Amino acid sequence: MNFSQLIGVESQLYQRGLLRVDEEARLHLQKYYHRIDSVRGLIGRLLPRALLKKRGVPIDAVTFSKTEAGKPYIRTQLDTPVGYNITHDNGVVAMVYSIGADLYPDPPAYRVGVDVMLLQLPKRDTFPGFVEIFSDQLTPLERSILLPPAPAPALDKDEALRRFFLVWTLKEAYTKALGLGMGFDFSRIEYDVPNDVVRIDGKIPYGWEFTRFDLRNVVHQDLTEDYVGVVARYVGDTSSGKVQYVPSPKWLKVWEAKEFLTFAIEELGG
Repeated sequence: MNFSQLIGVESQLYQRGLLRVDEEARLHLQKYYHRIDSVRGLIGRLLPRALLKKRGVPIDAVTFSKTEAGKPYIRTQLDTPVGYNITHDNGVVAMVYSIGADLYPDPPAYRVGVDVMLLQLPKRDTFPGFVEIFSDQLTPLERSILLPPAPAPALDKDEALRRFFLVWTLKEAYTKALGLGMGFDFSRIEYDVPNDVVRIDGKIPYGWEFTRFDLRNVVHQDLTEDYVGVVARYVGDTSSGKVQYVPSPKWLKVWEAKEFLTFAIEELGG
């Protein structure tokens, strides 16, 4: 989502959006020092609400809560289970959701997670130095994939960044799906990017489905941002350990921030 168009002249749209969330969420969002952070948070709050309304689930039949580990979940008074997860990085807010009887094994939070990251190296950092910062959360195989040992040639910058952020988004998506976040040792998760294979504690994770995708955010005419993302979902009865690559998945809907806020406000009766 492109947030630049929401600063200044679109403050009225932001204020109308705030009216569509509960008072506790509204007070929390208004505490952000930078408006852009508040807008990101607002969109993250509106995404599941607009989804539920679009699917015919009355908002007054819904309770938003968190597990003890902090994973948000939706509890409804209806028979249809809902699992979702929100993430954001730089100019993108993303939500993954699943609805229906195939959600299991642990209601109400369920095992579904998503992460997206901008393919960008921090300023004044080299790629080897960047990898070293996260070295203790990578496996030996992952380190060799990112920094091939001599005499193998070094990766070009774009491929190196792509590999690192795929590794990291998969680790994040998996632990978010578990509902554990940073409470899970990332070095237990191994993503063999060239072969698109995942191992947890050295074994293929039974019952898990992983999907990776690309996303481009057009900030303005002369600037675009490239992201990678991974969705992790427990589906049962499968053990391939393969990561499916879907460059332009049909289930991936991309909105401009202004467009989404307008839609959500109208959908939620504002």
